Amino acid sequence: MKKNIWKTFAAILFFSVVIPVFSGCGDDLDGCGLTVVAVDGYSTTPDGQNNTRLVGAKVHVGKNNGTITRDDVTDNHGEAYFFFYNEAIFDVTVSYGVSPDIKTGTATVRLKEGQVVTKVVPLY
Repeated sequence: MKKNIWKTFAAILFFSVVIPVFSGCGDDLDGCGLTVVAVDGYSTTPDGQNNTRLVGAKVHVGKNNGTITRDDVTDNHGEAYFFFYNEAIFDVTVSYGVSPDIKTGTATVRLKEGQVVTKVVPLY
């Protein structure tokens, strides 16, 4: 009888520790995240990857004639971060520099619920 009590107690203790660890919601995202990385389209490695990130590039996220838009500037890592509450498809426009040497790049991104999407936009 004592063995059954100890086994039951051990099982309850095990599940009370294991279930919260694996079902924690700390990583869940209530909405859609977007990270835009601005890179110099002319600066590439031999394998074709863009490697120079642009700090201070202006980023615009939105859709033609849409009411939901976001604007930001890339940080010291060449990245800009956005959050939206619903899934959507947006156009991303990035510009860098001063006239007459302005580099621009565009991309389209689809946001998915509960995920952070990273979009690399080369500027030319």
